[in-house]
Amino acid sequence: MWQAFTNIFQSLQTYADLSPDATLRRQVNRHLKQTRPALTVKDWIVTFEQALGRELLPALGEFLFKALGTHSGLEASRLRPSDRLIEDLHLPLVCWFDWPNQFCDDFLETFQVDLSSNFDEADFETLQDLMAFLHEQLISMDSCPSR
Repeated sequence: MWQAFTNIFQSLQTYADLSPDATLRRQVNRHLKQTRPALTVKDWIVTFEQALGRELLPALGEFLFKALGTHSGLEASRLRPSDRLIEDLHLPLVCWFDWPNQFCDDFLETFQVDLSSNFDEADFETLQDLMAFLHEQLISMDSCPSR
């Protein structure tokens, strides 16, 4: 009896540790809403193109826009290329613990490119860094003779 109770309690504790921090997520969303306008997906992609100094595949911009909202719970239309993943957006805390794995799975499903062996969210300081990495992955796959 006590063992079952202990297991349930530990499961709840673990679930809380692995879950997104809903309070922090609300705070980040509130700050974003107060400090910047929402952009359309098209305008959002243009901000990244301007920041990167190159044209992006629209499908990539649309993917990242949707994926950021899905995995972080943040309002993607208010995110900008210069947003820092940890300091500004608190991604490790507002996302589920396994968001990088899910993100890589979604990318594979969408673009048939497997990021799992070389994707480490700690390698990216800003959203611009993340977008540049994803863009390079698609470009390098397009230039492979086997594709």
